[in-house]
Amino acid sequence: MDPLEFIVRAGPHARRSCPVWVQLPVPPAPPPTLRLFDDVGNEVQCQSETSGISADERLLLAFIVRDLEAHASRRYRLEPGPPIAPVVKDASPEVISGEVVAAPPHAVPVMEIVPPADLQASLVSAAAPPSSPVLNADSSTDEAVEDAPPEVVEVPRVPRERLPGVALTELPDGELAIDIEGDHFTSYRFSADSQRPYFHPLVGPTGLSVTRGFPMTEGIEGETSDHPHHRGVWTAHGDLNGHDNWLEGYGKATIRHSGFSRLISGPVYGSFDAGSEWIDRWGSLAMTDTRRVTVFNIGPDERLVEFSVRFSASHGQVTMGDTKEAGIVAIRVATSMDGPTKANPDGAGRIETSDGAIGEDEAWGRRASWCDYSGPVGDHVVGVAVMDHPTNPRFPTHWHVRNYGLITANPFGLHDFYADTDAHRGDFIIPPYESRVFRYRILVHRGDASAGSVRDRYHDFANPPTVELC
Repeated sequence: MDPLEFIVRAGPHARRSCPVWVQLPVPPAPPPTLRLFDDVGNEVQCQSETSGISADERLLLAFIVRDLEAHASRRYRLEPGPPIAPVVKDASPEVISGEVVAAPPHAVPVMEIVPPADLQASLVSAAAPPSSPVLNADSSTDEAVEDAPPEVVEVPRVPRERLPGVALTELPDGELAIDIEGDHFTSYRFSADSQRPYFHPLVGPTGLSVTRGFPMTEGIEGETSDHPHHRGVWTAHGDLNGHDNWLEGYGKATIRHSGFSRLISGPVYGSFDAGSEWIDRWGSLAMTDTRRVTVFNIGPDERLVEFSVRFSASHGQVTMGDTKEAGIVAIRVATSMDGPTKANPDGAGRIETSDGAIGEDEAWGRRASWCDYSGPVGDHVVGVAVMDHPTNPRFPTHWHVRNYGLITANPFGLHDFYADTDAHRGDFIIPPYESRVFRYRILVHRGDASAGSVRDRYHDFANPPTVELC
């Protein structure tokens, strides 16, 4: 390919470390090795992937725009790089249900390409062949929780090769480990004995987890042990076609991991597509989903995850019922981040939303485009923001957020949120063989929402910079 130039325009928002996607007018086969330079000649890490959306597919280029002021622009030059001698590995086949989420980046060929780590991303796509007692539902902050001061527990290092960029490694016993610049960030856990897939831990910029260890690790001094179905970061719904897929235990529905269709590691992002099957309490398949999770390498002071999920009524009509016991993105934060409760009135956690609501009393059940939960972890204050995309159904979403450490994006539980079953009903119906897509971002940052510039960072998601090919 010939060199090409393009201009990134910030628009009315400053861009501190903003992921940018560019669709290149270049045939993707064979995918070229690329080098990107800014307007002063500095080389910028970039990563490319085929779009995978049509026979006339194109190449998608991803990179991070840093420190671009509002209304400013920056010119970039893209050049072919040195040749790569890829090592092709067999991709172990897995069963996958659902569809690929239509959000960049898209699917890639059935192989794993592992070029030199300092030059290009690795691409992999898997082929597609072939009990405990019932636990309590979520309640208000009045429920009893332990009030002992929480002990901060360091996240153990996963013993594997230290790799640059974002590296995905599939481990035994149903775990996909995700490292950023050699440090463990999170693991996607999907073992057969889990009620549903979830992420744990979620390691923040200080090196400590911002999610609670219980129930994955029990007996941590000072950590609460309520709501054992709150596992790290997860997706669940308490009324799917009348079946409870929020709680855990005998008689409850489950979500079963059905396989990976795409696994990518690279200098700018790591990403995977995973299929899930929603099984009702009788063992029948009620719904499938495909989730695309992309972890960006935006620097040591933040962690950024994009989560897209396509819910598919692949086995008949799906009704996602009106209940507060649900979350497309649900997070249980570390106990030290909890807000004030009756059991722990000195809780230092802070809840804040895009419309200025502070604390559970103002934020619970309200609509907002983002919600942030911050508090102390070790010697530092850190925060977790969940962002709702404007294209999502029922945007802006309602928030089921509690001072005891729960934050969920829940567009369904209207009769609970409005305390009015007559005027508000939140059932969400997906007709047979149709699907609906939801997109979110999770930003883990230092400080509270203000210190983490959450309001500005939301615009990177909802109103990204524009790109003009020269």
